[in-house]
Amino acid sequence: MRISLIAALSIAAIAALAALAIQSDMFPAALAGKSPGTLVENQAHAAAAAGPRSREYLPQARGEQAFRAGLLPAGTQSLLASPGRMRHGDFAWNDDGIPPGPLTIWVDLRTQVISVFRGGHEIGTAVIVYGAESMESPLGRFPILSKHRDYHSRAYDAPMPYSLFITDTGVALHGSPMSSRRATHGCIGLPTEFARLLFAAAEKGDMVEIVRSDSHSATAALKR
Repeated sequence: MRISLIAALSIAAIAALAALAIQSDMFPAALAGKSPGTLVENQAHAAAAAGPRSREYLPQARGEQAFRAGLLPAGTQSLLASPGRMRHGDFAWNDDGIPPGPLTIWVDLRTQVISVFRGGHEIGTAVIVYGAESMESPLGRFPILSKHRDYHSRAYDAPMPYSLFITDTGVALHGSPMSSRRATHGCIGLPTEFARLLFAAAEKGDMVEIVRSDSHSATAALKR
């Protein structure tokens, strides 16, 4: 679970906790409180973080460990606290107290998680859907090329609200129906309300990094 990673990054027993999470196949959920094996479709509940523990601050060394593990972008300073597991349709968004500035958008296909950072602080996270095996989502770093609030795909005759295009071949982050059994044609599908919030916060040129983290590499990096 996401709570497990926050704890693991905050205490000396990080390696043991990470190993336990890997063995139970729960490590993917560590970043956003969700486990692919327990995701439930059509749960459109917004798990907004609030209260005095709305944010968990990471010591620099722990953030560097998570970066080496391929779990967080470089320079991560804090994560949104999670109330527990998140399912398809769930999201958290809280930018209270975080100064305006460029966004870094981190997408991990293995964990099915998107995290939005501003100045090293996570301000949003959600469960995603992504490309099917026949039309995989691309990996790499991409600037946001254009924004379209009410885009409709002519190729697939499908609405793509709050689209942030990152390639000239039509790959975008956009609002999408959410289900554990859904896949896209290569885009990153987001809960529609989360997509609206991201659309409002993001600007052309903000960077999107799409990765597929490796659980074994993550365990080795967190043990260092």
